[in-house]
Parts: sequence; C-alpha cells; structure tokens
Amino acid sequence: MAITHSMNDELCTISISGEISLYTAKLTQEALLELLQSEKKINLDLSEVHEIDSAGIQLLISLKKYAYAKDIALQFHGHSQCVLDVIDLYDIAAELGDPLVLTQR
Repeated sequence: MAITHSMNDELCTISISGEISLYTAKLTQEALLELLQSEKKINLDLSEVHEIDSAGIQLLISLKKYAYAKDIALQFHGHSQCVLDVIDLYDIAAELGDPLVLTQR
C-alpha cells in the first residue's frame, strides 16, 4: 500500500495504490487522517487499489463521516474495478455519495 498526494491550487489529490484491507487499514487511516487535518478540499483517487475488503470499506465510510463532521470536502474518484465490485456487493454507493463510473465486463 502506497499513499501519495499532490496540491493543485486548493485541491489536494491523494492516491492510494495497492490494497486497503484488514492488514493495511490502520496505517492507511493514520496517513489519511493526518492529511485531512490540514486540507479542506480533497479528492481521493482509488484507481490503483487492487484489493479492498470490508475493513477497507469501513475505512472509506469512516473517512466520509469524519470529513463531513469537520466540513471537509472529501470525494472519492477513479474507483478501480475491485472497489466498484465491493461497493456494489455491500450496496453502499448512496452512502459514499460520490459519482461512480460503471464499466461493462
């Protein structure tokens, strides 16, 4: 799991590559919460996530709730196919509240 971020004007783009799972969720959470402390507008790019499990989904939901409570504009984008599959499996697209680009298989 690797996390990178870049700034463009007032928008912080954070990219996660690798897995968001039970094994990486705590480290991912710590790194992301640190960035959420200092930014007010964040795009979280999930296009390079190749594995996500229920712990990863719980992390995404908790980040959304945290951002909402702190008045931080957090949007997930570039959902990889495995992320889309798990969002669909748990039927949580509405809860995450981000536009999804669905692909045909």
